[in-house]
Amino acid sequence: MSNALPRRRIIGAALATVAASALPASAALPTTLRGDDGDRLPDHAALWSRLPLPFSPAEAWHRLSPATQAEIGAAVIGMALAEYVYGDGMAEADQFLDDGLRSSAADVSHDLLNAIGPRLWALFPDLYGPDGDHPAWALAGGLAR
Repeated sequence: MSNALPRRRIIGAALATVAASALPASAALPTTLRGDDGDRLPDHAALWSRLPLPFSPAEAWHRLSPATQAEIGAAVIGMALAEYVYGDGMAEADQFLDDGLRSSAADVSHDLLNAIGPRLWALFPDLYGPDGDHPAWALAGGLAR
């Protein structure tokens, strides 16, 4: 009889322990995952298909490490939450009462939006181009000078 199964269980348990220890103390592992049962975000494939991209935005996401996916995902969720707390465009009755909190939330939302662009440019120079220039696909396709 092989010892492979018990070793797999031990290794799996060790990996699960390491993964769980990387989470903040306040974060518990979810018992159910969210997102597969609701409306999906638009992928705007019609626009992307008009461009001679080296890979699609969805493919770009899959080229990121899990840690970088988590970083960007958390930033996007944080940005949307900050926009909600800020309440710009909401009826006054639906806004948070603390103007200082709302102002701080607006600052956080803008900070995240301004940080995400440069982070993505650094990760994907083949999509966005080198600093100060258009990407090769835009130049070669005659879409930019």
